[in-house]
Amino acid sequence: MDKTNVVTKSFTTRARTIDHLGREQIADCPTAVSELWKNSWDAYARCVKLHVFNEEAPVAVLHDDGHGMRSVDLFERWLVIGTENKLSDIQPTAAADRNGLPVRPRQGQKGIGRLSSAKLGSVLLLITKHRADDFVVALIDWRMFENPFVNLSEVAVATGSYASKADIFAALPALADQLIGSVLADTADWRTVDRLVRDAWRHFDQEWLKENPLRAGLPPSSRIVQSIKRLPFRIEHLDNWDGPGTAMMVFDLDDTLKALPVNGDTDLIRTEIVTRFEQTLSNFVDPYSSGRNRPEFDYSVDVRTTDANGSRPKLLVGAERAIDRFQVQDMEHQIEGTVGDDGVFRGRLKAFGVWIDSTVEFSLPKGLYMPERAATRVGPFDIYIASMEFDPNNSTHNRADHVRYLGLAEEFSGLMIYRDGLRVLPYGREDNDFFEIEYKRSKNAGRYFWNHRQMFGRISLTRQHNPNLKDKAGREGFIDNTAAKTFRAIVGNILDQSARRYFGSASEIRKPRINEIKANNREGRAEEEAKKLRERERKLFQAEVERAEQQLPSLASEIERELRGFSLQVDDDVVAAAGRLSAWRGSLADTAIRPQPSGSAKLASRYQAARNKADAVSELISSYETKFRDAVTQHQAGDPSRLLNKQIKQATEAIRQQIDQFQSSIVALQREQYDFVRVLAQSRISEFGKDAEAIPAKVEAKLLDIGQGIDALVRLQDEWIDENRRAFGIYISTLESVKERIDLETLASVQNQSLREATAELDRLTALAQLGIAVEIAAHDLQEFDEMATMGLNALPDDLRDTPAVRDIRLGLEGLTDQLRFLSPLRLSGDRIQRWITGAEIAEFIRQFFAPKLAEAGIAFAASDEFLALRLYERPARIFPVFMNLVNNSVYWVATVPRATRKITLEVEGDEVAVVDSGPGVSEEDQGQIFRLFFTRKERSGRGVGLYLARANLSSGGHSIRYRTAQDVPSLPGAAFYIKFKDADLGPQGE
Repeated sequence: MDKTNVVTKSFTTRARTIDHLGREQIADCPTAVSELWKNSWDAYARCVKLHVFNEEAPVAVLHDDGHGMRSVDLFERWLVIGTENKLSDIQPTAAADRNGLPVRPRQGQKGIGRLSSAKLGSVLLLITKHRADDFVVALIDWRMFENPFVNLSEVAVATGSYASKADIFAALPALADQLIGSVLADTADWRTVDRLVRDAWRHFDQEWLKENPLRAGLPPSSRIVQSIKRLPFRIEHLDNWDGPGTAMMVFDLDDTLKALPVNGDTDLIRTEIVTRFEQTLSNFVDPYSSGRNRPEFDYSVDVRTTDANGSRPKLLVGAERAIDRFQVQDMEHQIEGTVGDDGVFRGRLKAFGVWIDSTVEFSLPKGLYMPERAATRVGPFDIYIASMEFDPNNSTHNRADHVRYLGLAEEFSGLMIYRDGLRVLPYGREDNDFFEIEYKRSKNAGRYFWNHRQMFGRISLTRQHNPNLKDKAGREGFIDNTAAKTFRAIVGNILDQSARRYFGSASEIRKPRINEIKANNREGRAEEEAKKLRERERKLFQAEVERAEQQLPSLASEIERELRGFSLQVDDDVVAAAGRLSAWRGSLADTAIRPQPSGSAKLASRYQAARNKADAVSELISSYETKFRDAVTQHQAGDPSRLLNKQIKQATEAIRQQIDQFQSSIVALQREQYDFVRVLAQSRISEFGKDAEAIPAKVEAKLLDIGQGIDALVRLQDEWIDENRRAFGIYISTLESVKERIDLETLASVQNQSLREATAELDRLTALAQLGIAVEIAAHDLQEFDEMATMGLNALPDDLRDTPAVRDIRLGLEGLTDQLRFLSPLRLSGDRIQRWITGAEIAEFIRQFFAPKLAEAGIAFAASDEFLALRLYERPARIFPVFMNLVNNSVYWVATVPRATRKITLEVEGDEVAVVDSGPGVSEEDQGQIFRLFFTRKERSGRGVGLYLARANLSSGGHSIRYRTAQDVPSLPGAAFYIKFKDADLGPQGE
């Protein structure tokens, strides 16, 4: 065998491998944060925090209080890619490093979770401390791993050990120089066998320029050097952390972290980013577990803005903001139990507020078998789900609880998955349908009862019992293996069977329970009938639109044709023309369309087009009638008596035909209903006989004694009497109304529409009233709590009173009481004593209340001298909310225009007070609706109540408000609202 040409080669690892494994693999920034939190969990931290410092050069700091790392851990494990975790699982963390906690199952799987930090930003300063050891530090620029011409071994990580935090930041320039040297230096320290690292960076820069020679900005190596030269890390960023544990300081942040601080701009993209960030990281620890099963692990994300008073944190995500099982444990639908190794659910279930007495089981469906091989099997797991009927008329909850659960659903709904107590992403987010809940519901919403927006709950599993449910590399869900498919099928089967047996439209208990609920609820029965009426109205409306579309064009063509050829030569022409006019009016009346009902928005354009066509036909008929009357006055009738008699005969025939048509339709309906009532009566008598005869049979079979049989017969008779009263009563009451010539359809339609609008408005106004009551109660109680807290803070030792933490507490309390002081005139009871209110007082109130928002958004606020001189004798509780609502609207919309133009002004124009701004203004098509309750054009934060309440408050005092018209000339080009106060003293005004 010739071996002379055989040469051994090995794989060479490029630096980009780290980029692929880290930043490019992780789904998004919040997923990366969750991975780092899991690392903190594995380090036996009790608490992990992420601070985003809103500074000129933003910095993010993630730190925990875990056991930290020694230098050997950092160099031989953290900086070694692909370390094996199984050894650590076999030999758990030493008790001394467990922070007093029980043994925790490891969350890390692949040993690359640490690379998630690359998703947070480009530059990482890692600081870690293991108990009494020194701090160990590593400075990394993740952009170095983007160079395709550099091997992994050629990328430098600047490291060092230091006795204190002060020493670390003193050494930071030296650490930065080490990184810069790794990019630019050409000394032997950075040589490989056959080339210089600098050549690789020069090559990368050249390729970058070749891609687009005209592109702006510095080449990659220069960008890295410039960033490292101006590292913004400061010791103040670690005020709340001294170790042991690990801290990660990040610079050149990811766009998601940059979007978290509030900048005062109305930015819909930023709002979407923040919402997704919060939804992903909320409920990180299983909120539905209780007692010992609840993991001891606190987490939070806040944004810190530095001002003269120090760093002010704003909490975005935290354990205290998560949902809790206590909040949903009283919901009317509940499923709680365990799925065993056999795939069978065993547990308890509550449907429509009633717990099922016996244990509930959901067995595997035919065709689904549990995998038996070790690599594919699915182990036991727990499941808890809570839900309710979202139609209040079908719900056993009272209205207040129903509204409360709806509010929870907006923020916390979804079926989440937890492994060993920590959340598995992305399950539970609205955009994830792993269990095909929404897909099935789209096929049959009634049968497949569950949906994301009306269910709360989680599936709890462990790595020990379900090792085959493994995360994908990007942590965007489980690897789609046999175990995951089986797991999904098991949970889907539980949802399907529970819906089929208890909750969905195919359930045997659903209809009786709903009927029972509605039988005890007259409003529910009325709403059910109203639904039928609304559906009938929609169908009739659609039919009328279609009939108008078919008949009006031909009718218009006929009239236009007759207009062109119009003439009266003989008496018969007069009779024919008069007959045509009558026929056309009748045809036009037959195409009349009722007002557009709710739920028919898709027909709106066709409805408007039909109305326009009807108006055009009406004008054509009017034109023909004008011509006819003018011609008749000039026509010389040959035989006037014969002419009138002929016209009378023609009119009589038309009336007879119409009445015959109506009579025929009514007789047909009467016969149909007569036959239906006759059959219904016979059927009811027969069915009752069968039910009654079954009772003696049960007595003879010893299933009932004679006393129980008599009681059963009495109950049966009562139930049938009630049902008969409902079944036949509608015919009697309807016929009696017809006898009295009451137009039931018009009456029901109008009342139904009014009731629907009034009910919706009442629900929302009730919520507003509850808010007012809450503010009033809170203002009273919190005043005492504020005094108690202030006394406690003042009693602290001097060395504690001046710490940053106590300063933050004091600042937060002062801010809270200040806000309550501002809100005190807005309480529901309010200040019922009228007094003189000045424009200067209003302006100062608004200026102080909105100071943070105005500053953040860069909005200039001013009040004219005329406004400051305003005097008004009124209730503060009536006036202050008006200006708050108007200015709050302006703040939102002004923030959409360039910062240099942002202004809000209070002024006086003639005998009216004006609130004007430089925003985009209100579009002409919306101006007629802006004072309607719940009308809003705000994408996310709008509720549509501000302007409605402003007008309502003013109206109750005899004042009025309007939006600008074409004749108004306000000082700013945006929105302008004009208020006319009754008996206001506007004072002297400028020319």
